[in-house]
Amino acid sequence: MPAHLKATGKEVWRAVWSAGMGAYSPDTDRNIIQRYAELHDRRADLLDAVEADGLMTIGSTGQPVVHPAMRYVESTEKELRAIESAIGFTPEARLRLGLVAAEARKVAAGPEDF
Repeated sequence: MPAHLKATGKEVWRAVWSAGMGAYSPDTDRNIIQRYAELHDRRADLLDAVEADGLMTIGSTGQPVVHPAMRYVESTEKELRAIESAIGFTPEARLRLGLVAAEARKVAAGPEDF
């Protein structure tokens, strides 16, 4: 586990590797899972700032506006969704990856296997 991860990132790191049950390779998948954990840390930090400051704040002309960090929360969540799809953390992604794995087995198998 990367030492720089915070509590949320460490929890996510453990959960991903545990959920993968050997499906992920430390050699090839480490970086994407690290990025996923780092993004969870970023999201947690941003949400902590919003919690501390309140969802609404005062804009430059005195009008109420949504906390500026929410824009970064949304972009972080978009990145998280992309990674979740890539690593099979949604039902649709698991189905797609399962179908891809089944197709790969068919290609690797010879006609005598059917």
